[in-house]
Amino acid sequence: MKILVPTDLSENADVALEFAKGLVMKTGGEIMLLFSYYAVYDFAAQATQIIHQIEKDAKKYLKKAIKEKNTEGLKMDYLIVQGTVSTAINTAAREMKSDLIVMGTQGASGIKKVLLGSNTADVIKETKTPVLAIPNSARFDRLKDITVAVELKKEDPKAIEKLIELTSPLGLPYEVLHIDKGGNFDTEISFKGFKSHLTETLPHLHFDYFNQKDENFNKGLEKFLNDHPDTLLVMFSKSRSFFEQLFSKSHTVETAYHTHVPLMVIKS
Repeated sequence: MKILVPTDLSENADVALEFAKGLVMKTGGEIMLLFSYYAVYDFAAQATQIIHQIEKDAKKYLKKAIKEKNTEGLKMDYLIVQGTVSTAINTAAREMKSDLIVMGTQGASGIKKVLLGSNTADVIKETKTPVLAIPNSARFDRLKDITVAVELKKEDPKAIEKLIELTSPLGLPYEVLHIDKGGNFDTEISFKGFKSHLTETLPHLHFDYFNQKDENFNKGLEKFLNDHPDTLLVMFSKSRSFFEQLFSKSHTVETAYHTHVPLMVIKS
Protein backbone atom coordinates (compact mmCIF):
# COMPACT_ATOMS: atom_id res chain seq x y z
CA MET A 1 0.00 0.00 0.00
CA LYS A 2 1.30 3.46 -0.93
CA ILE A 3 0.30 6.00 1.70
CA LEU A 4 0.74 9.75 1.29
CA VAL A 5 1.00 11.65 4.59
CA PRO A 6 0.83 15.44 4.22
CA THR A 7 2.49 17.22 7.11
CA ASP A 8 2.58 20.79 8.35
CA LEU A 9 5.27 19.82 10.87
CA SER A 10 2.68 19.86 13.69
CA GLU A 11 1.76 17.45 16.48
CA ASN A 12 -1.50 16.58 14.73
CA ALA A 13 0.41 15.61 11.60
CA ASP A 14 2.56 13.33 13.76
CA VAL A 15 -0.61 11.57 14.99
CA ALA A 16 -1.59 10.98 11.35
CA LEU A 17 1.87 9.57 10.67
CA GLU A 18 1.48 7.09 13.52
CA PHE A 19 -1.77 5.89 11.94
CA ALA A 20 -0.07 5.52 8.57
CA LYS A 21 2.71 3.50 10.19
CA GLY A 22 0.16 1.22 11.83
CA LEU A 23 -1.49 0.61 8.46
CA VAL A 24 1.78 -0.12 6.67
CA MET A 25 2.85 -2.53 9.40
CA LYS A 26 -0.38 -4.45 8.75
CA THR A 27 -0.50 -4.19 4.98
CA GLY A 28 3.08 -3.68 3.87
CA GLY A 29 4.04 -0.88 1.52
CA GLU A 30 5.55 2.55 1.91
CA ILE A 31 4.92 6.02 3.33
CA MET A 32 5.67 9.29 1.59
CA LEU A 33 5.70 12.41 3.77
CA LEU A 34 4.64 15.52 1.86
CA PHE A 35 5.40 19.07 2.93
CA SER A 36 3.92 21.83 0.78
CA TYR A 37 4.38 25.56 1.16
CA TYR A 38 3.27 28.75 -0.49
CA ALA A 39 5.97 31.41 -0.35
CA VAL A 40 4.88 35.03 0.12
CA TYR A 41 7.35 37.80 -0.65
CA ASP A 42 7.36 41.47 -1.62
CA PHE A 43 10.08 41.43 -4.25
CA ALA A 44 11.21 38.82 -6.74
CA ALA A 45 14.72 39.13 -5.37
CA GLN A 46 13.49 37.70 -2.08
CA ALA A 47 12.03 34.60 -3.66
CA THR A 48 15.20 32.54 -3.97
CA GLN A 49 16.29 33.29 -0.43
CA ILE A 50 12.89 32.60 1.12
CA ILE A 51 12.31 29.39 -0.83
CA HIS A 52 15.80 28.16 0.02
CA GLN A 53 15.27 28.74 3.74
CA ILE A 54 11.82 27.13 3.81
CA GLU A 55 13.00 24.04 1.99
CA LYS A 56 16.15 23.81 4.10
CA ASP A 57 14.14 23.88 7.33
CA ALA A 58 11.54 21.44 6.00
CA LYS A 59 14.17 19.03 4.75
CA LYS A 60 15.90 19.09 8.13
CA TYR A 61 12.65 18.39 9.98
CA LEU A 62 11.50 15.64 7.63
CA LYS A 63 14.81 13.81 7.75
CA LYS A 64 14.74 14.02 11.53
CA ALA A 65 11.13 12.82 11.65
CA ILE A 66 11.91 9.78 9.51
CA LYS A 67 14.96 8.93 11.60
CA GLU A 68 13.22 9.30 14.97
CA LYS A 69 9.77 7.97 14.14
CA ASN A 70 10.71 5.09 11.88
CA THR A 71 12.14 2.76 14.51
CA GLU A 72 10.31 -0.13 12.82
CA GLY A 73 12.44 0.11 9.68
CA LEU A 74 9.52 0.89 7.37
CA LYS A 75 10.00 2.23 3.87
CA MET A 76 9.62 6.00 4.25
CA ASP A 77 10.66 9.00 2.18
CA TYR A 78 9.71 12.66 1.85
CA LEU A 79 8.72 15.19 -0.79
CA ILE A 80 8.79 19.00 -0.61
CA VAL A 81 6.52 20.89 -3.01
CA GLN A 82 5.78 24.56 -3.55
CA GLY A 83 2.06 25.28 -3.96
CA THR A 84 -1.25 25.38 -2.16
CA VAL A 85 -1.86 22.48 0.21
CA SER A 86 -4.82 20.82 -1.51
CA THR A 87 -3.34 21.18 -5.00
CA ALA A 88 0.02 19.78 -3.90
CA ILE A 89 -1.61 16.81 -2.17
CA ASN A 90 -3.96 15.98 -5.05
CA THR A 91 -1.15 16.23 -7.60
CA ALA A 92 1.25 14.11 -5.53
CA ALA A 93 -1.40 11.45 -4.84
CA ARG A 94 -2.24 11.21 -8.53
CA GLU A 95 1.36 11.14 -9.79
CA MET A 96 2.49 8.64 -7.12
CA LYS A 97 -0.65 6.53 -7.59
CA SER A 98 -1.20 6.59 -3.83
CA ASP A 99 -3.69 4.14 -2.39
CA LEU A 100 -4.57 6.35 0.57
CA ILE A 101 -4.02 9.85 1.92
CA VAL A 102 -3.69 10.00 5.71
CA MET A 103 -3.81 13.46 7.25
CA GLY A 104 -4.65 15.16 10.51
CA THR A 105 -7.74 17.23 11.09
CA GLN A 106 -5.70 20.14 12.39
CA GLY A 107 -6.67 20.63 15.99
CA ALA A 108 -8.40 19.25 19.04
CA SER A 109 -11.81 20.02 17.55
CA GLY A 110 -11.36 16.91 15.43
CA ILE A 111 -13.62 16.27 12.47
CA LYS A 112 -15.41 19.57 13.08
CA LYS A 113 -12.31 21.29 11.76
CA VAL A 114 -12.12 19.00 8.75
CA LEU A 115 -15.59 19.85 7.63
CA LEU A 116 -15.54 23.60 8.08
CA GLY A 117 -13.09 24.67 5.42
CA SER A 118 -9.73 23.22 6.49
CA ASN A 119 -7.15 21.84 4.09
CA THR A 120 -8.36 18.33 4.89
CA ALA A 121 -11.89 19.21 3.78
CA ASP A 122 -10.58 20.64 0.52
CA VAL A 123 -8.60 17.47 -0.17
CA ILE A 124 -11.64 15.27 0.57
CA LYS A 125 -13.74 17.29 -1.86
CA GLU A 126 -11.20 17.41 -4.67
CA THR A 127 -9.23 14.17 -4.71
CA LYS A 128 -10.31 10.81 -6.09
CA THR A 129 -7.93 9.04 -3.71
CA PRO A 130 -9.43 7.72 -0.46
CA VAL A 131 -8.70 9.99 2.51
CA LEU A 132 -8.30 8.99 6.14
CA ALA A 133 -8.75 12.02 8.42
CA ILE A 134 -7.26 11.61 11.91
CA PRO A 135 -8.37 13.74 14.88
CA ASN A 136 -5.68 14.61 17.39
CA SER A 137 -7.05 12.34 20.13
CA ALA A 138 -7.21 9.17 17.99
CA ARG A 139 -4.77 6.30 18.42
CA PHE A 140 -4.27 3.41 16.02
CA ASP A 141 -3.88 0.79 18.74
CA ARG A 142 -7.28 1.69 20.23
CA LEU A 143 -9.28 0.74 17.14
CA LYS A 144 -11.73 -2.07 17.87
CA ASP A 145 -13.92 -2.14 14.77
CA ILE A 146 -14.81 -0.46 11.49
CA THR A 147 -18.18 1.27 11.05
CA VAL A 148 -19.38 1.51 7.45
CA ALA A 149 -22.17 4.06 7.10
CA VAL A 150 -24.39 3.22 4.14
CA GLU A 151 -27.16 5.13 2.41
CA LEU A 152 -28.87 2.11 0.79
CA LYS A 153 -29.21 3.96 -2.51
CA LYS A 154 -27.28 2.05 -5.15
CA GLU A 155 -24.10 1.55 -3.16
CA ASP A 156 -21.12 1.41 -5.51
CA PRO A 157 -19.60 -2.12 -5.59
CA LYS A 158 -16.21 -0.67 -6.55
CA ALA A 159 -16.23 1.60 -3.51
CA ILE A 160 -17.02 -1.38 -1.29
CA GLU A 161 -14.18 -3.33 -2.93
CA LYS A 162 -11.83 -0.43 -2.19
CA LEU A 163 -13.02 -0.35 1.42
CA ILE A 164 -12.23 -4.05 1.88
CA GLU A 165 -8.89 -3.68 0.13
CA LEU A 166 -7.83 -0.85 2.44
CA THR A 167 -9.20 -2.14 5.75
CA SER A 168 -9.42 -5.96 5.75
CA PRO A 169 -5.69 -6.37 6.58
CA LEU A 170 -6.44 -4.71 9.94
CA GLY A 171 -8.34 -7.81 10.99
CA LEU A 172 -11.09 -5.79 12.67
CA PRO A 173 -14.81 -6.67 12.64
CA TYR A 174 -17.13 -4.56 10.50
CA GLU A 175 -20.30 -2.79 11.58
CA VAL A 176 -22.71 -1.66 8.87
CA LEU A 177 -24.74 1.34 9.97
CA HIS A 178 -27.81 2.87 8.39
CA ILE A 179 -29.64 5.79 9.99
CA ASP A 180 -33.30 5.15 9.23
CA LYS A 181 -35.08 8.50 9.31
CA GLY A 182 -38.41 7.19 8.08
CA GLY A 183 -38.76 3.67 9.44
CA ASN A 184 -40.56 2.54 6.28
CA PHE A 185 -40.88 -0.97 4.92
CA ASP A 186 -38.87 -0.29 1.76
CA THR A 187 -35.86 0.72 3.85
CA GLU A 188 -36.03 -2.52 5.86
CA ILE A 189 -36.17 -4.54 2.64
CA SER A 190 -33.21 -2.62 1.18
CA PHE A 191 -31.19 -3.19 4.34
CA LYS A 192 -31.92 -6.93 4.26
CA GLY A 193 -30.92 -7.01 0.61
CA PHE A 194 -27.65 -5.25 1.36
CA LYS A 195 -26.93 -7.75 4.15
CA SER A 196 -27.55 -10.65 1.78
CA HIS A 197 -25.24 -9.12 -0.81
CA LEU A 198 -22.35 -8.78 1.65
CA THR A 199 -22.89 -12.28 2.99
CA GLU A 200 -22.75 -13.74 -0.50
CA THR A 201 -19.83 -11.70 -1.83
CA LEU A 202 -17.71 -11.51 1.34
CA PRO A 203 -18.41 -14.73 3.28
CA HIS A 204 -14.94 -14.67 4.89
CA LEU A 205 -15.61 -11.37 6.71
CA HIS A 206 -17.76 -10.71 9.77
CA PHE A 207 -20.37 -7.94 9.70
CA ASP A 208 -22.75 -6.71 12.40
CA TYR A 209 -25.69 -4.63 11.22
CA PHE A 210 -27.36 -1.62 12.81
CA ASN A 211 -30.48 -0.04 11.32
CA GLN A 212 -30.76 2.84 13.77
CA LYS A 213 -34.00 4.80 13.70
CA ASP A 214 -33.66 8.52 14.19
CA GLU A 215 -35.42 11.40 12.42
CA ASN A 216 -32.22 13.46 12.56
CA PHE A 217 -29.26 11.90 10.77
CA ASN A 218 -26.67 13.93 12.67
CA LYS A 219 -28.06 12.95 16.06
CA GLY A 220 -28.47 9.32 15.04
CA LEU A 221 -24.87 9.07 13.95
CA GLU A 222 -23.70 10.94 17.04
CA LYS A 223 -25.53 8.50 19.32
CA PHE A 224 -24.01 5.54 17.58
CA LEU A 225 -20.47 6.89 17.71
CA ASN A 226 -20.85 7.79 21.38
CA ASP A 227 -21.47 4.08 21.98
CA HIS A 228 -18.59 3.11 19.68
CA PRO A 229 -15.77 5.56 20.52
CA ASP A 230 -12.99 3.28 19.26
CA THR A 231 -14.28 2.75 15.75
CA LEU A 232 -13.01 3.83 12.37
CA LEU A 233 -15.89 5.50 10.53
CA VAL A 234 -16.11 4.96 6.77
CA MET A 235 -18.32 6.99 4.44
CA PHE A 236 -18.80 6.83 0.70
CA SER A 237 -18.85 10.23 -0.96
CA LYS A 238 -20.99 10.71 -4.03
CA SER A 239 -23.30 13.30 -5.54
CA ARG A 240 -26.11 14.30 -3.17
CA SER A 241 -25.04 11.67 -0.63
CA PHE A 242 -25.77 11.89 3.06
CA PHE A 243 -22.08 12.73 3.44
CA GLU A 244 -22.77 16.03 1.72
CA GLN A 245 -25.98 16.43 3.69
CA LEU A 246 -24.19 15.93 6.98
CA PHE A 247 -21.46 18.44 6.24
CA SER A 248 -23.42 21.01 4.25
CA LYS A 249 -23.27 24.53 5.67
CA SER A 250 -27.06 24.55 5.54
CA HIS A 251 -27.29 21.74 8.10
CA THR A 252 -26.55 21.58 11.79
CA VAL A 253 -23.26 19.54 11.87
CA GLU A 254 -23.84 18.63 15.51
CA THR A 255 -22.13 15.31 14.97
CA ALA A 256 -19.01 16.96 13.61
CA TYR A 257 -18.67 19.01 16.79
CA HIS A 258 -18.58 15.93 19.00
CA THR A 259 -17.03 13.24 16.84
CA HIS A 260 -13.45 12.29 17.57
CA VAL A 261 -13.08 9.10 15.58
CA PRO A 262 -10.97 8.60 12.47
CA LEU A 263 -12.96 9.19 9.28
CA MET A 264 -12.20 7.42 6.00
CA VAL A 265 -13.86 8.85 2.90
CA ILE A 266 -14.00 6.72 -0.25
CA LYS A 267 -15.22 8.25 -3.49
CA SER A 268 -17.84 6.37 -5.49
